[in-house]
Amino acid sequence: MADYRHIFKKAAKIIGLVLAGLLVVLFLIAVIPINTSDLVSQPDPATSYEDSVGRIQTVIADEAGKVCDICGTRFYTHGARTEKAVVLVHGLTNSPRQFEELGQMLYNDGYNVLIPRLPYHGLQTHTVSELANTTTKDLRLFSDQIADMAAGLGDEITVVGLSGGGTVAAWIAQNRSDVTKVVMIAPLYGVAPVPPLANEMLGNLFTRIPDITWSSSSEAPRESVYMGWSTRGVAEYMVFSRAAKPSEEGEPSQVKDIVLVTNGNDHTVNNGMSEVVVQEWETAGAAITRYQFDESLGLPHDVVDMASIGDKSQWIYPILIGLIE
Repeated sequence: MADYRHIFKKAAKIIGLVLAGLLVVLFLIAVIPINTSDLVSQPDPATSYEDSVGRIQTVIADEAGKVCDICGTRFYTHGARTEKAVVLVHGLTNSPRQFEELGQMLYNDGYNVLIPRLPYHGLQTHTVSELANTTTKDLRLFSDQIADMAAGLGDEITVVGLSGGGTVAAWIAQNRSDVTKVVMIAPLYGVAPVPPLANEMLGNLFTRIPDITWSSSSEAPRESVYMGWSTRGVAEYMVFSRAAKPSEEGEPSQVKDIVLVTNGNDHTVNNGMSEVVVQEWETAGAAITRYQFDESLGLPHDVVDMASIGDKSQWIYPILIGLIE
């Protein structure tokens, strides 16, 4: 029996050393920063309304057979360049369907409206694990692409984004001088209630280890939304957000008219991290407008999708349109 105890003790010691070593490796993976210096803009803006429409039609045609029926890119046009155009970028796990009603309202107000589909979203496979394919380079390319496509649609271009789409809008604010205005709704710089440094470590860690996905039982299944979360997908947006703020040298934002919309009841994203970024932009000369939905309203993180807000859209949408216009 004593021999068995000796074996068990030795095995436990080896297992303990292995686990300790694994923890050290994970810690190093988490603290070593990820290089984002290659996430600089490579603009190729459309030179005319016709050029914009051609690019958008190419994107829509490419989605055929890959994207679910109600999840594809949407384009509402008045048939010519308008005074104002708006790009509405949906949130992580959602699809362009999220902005359909708000987009129609802006179209009725005279806007040309583009609602693009984020990379790996809305696919017919309808599984959140698709988001594990996301890379920061994909997000940089997408952000440049939608700004390029919008260039010929209006004299003034506004980009609006929610959550992960808010991160894309923030990157455009920092990097694209040909966009007039950016509205960020609950942008994803970090997850709540995790502190900033821990958020940075989580971003480093989960972009480097295998993806972990899990389903969400808190929402009713919808064809237009992936149910659940992908750690790799979320982490890539968090890392991308580092290129969506002033550099260490304090480089000002290229867009000077920026709106930050937050939700006091938001338990998904870290509002404080967004506020730090807009304060830096403000110090560098940007005009910042802030609006927060009060915590007492009990609103969900997604304050746009009709499936999430229902009748509350009757007073939420006019507020958002007022901030956009």
